[in-house]
Amino acid sequence: MSNKHLKEKYNETFNIVKKIVNDWDPVGLLPSAPDDEYEFEITRIVSLLSNVDSVNTLSDGIAQIFTKAFDWSFSLEECLPVARIIWAETKQKK
Repeated sequence: MSNKHLKEKYNETFNIVKKIVNDWDPVGLLPSAPDDEYEFEITRIVSLLSNVDSVNTLSDGIAQIFTKAFDWSFSLEECLPVARIIWAETKQKK
């Protein structure tokens, strides 16, 4: 794969995950925060996607990312619905 193709694939995945996370708005910030509020966490989720092999592992990773970022306890179960959507939109459409 060329660098251009990899960059396009990354940007496509990033935009998919960004829409899903922003719709989820796990901390309730977006009504008054900028659209890029969760971009750091989204970048970490996109990176995580290449290293996970199940929805549960993805959910656990998302929980850890948001727990560390916001000092708020997120559980695997709480993140499972959004992990399922991200998985379906990114992993199953390959």
